[in-house]
Amino acid sequence: MKLDEIAARAQEALAKTEQRRKDALDAWQALEDEAGQARLKTEKLRALRLARDAEEAAAKAAASISKAASKRPSRAAAKPL
Repeated sequence: MKLDEIAARAQEALAKTEQRRKDALDAWQALEDEAGQARLKTEKLRALRLARDAEEAAAKAAASISKAASKRPSRAAAKPL
């Protein structure tokens, strides 16, 4: 083999290695992007669930207060002046 052939093969090997490295970095970045999108979706769903639960708890508390108020008449209203 001549020196030029050896240099050409080394250059081809280096180019292949660089291309593989670039492909690996692109694949890794795609995975990171997908993971980030999944985290954002999870946070959004969690916030929606917490808001729903808080609303249900407030509605339940309001219902129990109004139910308790309707069961017991007010003492001030029961006594004639």
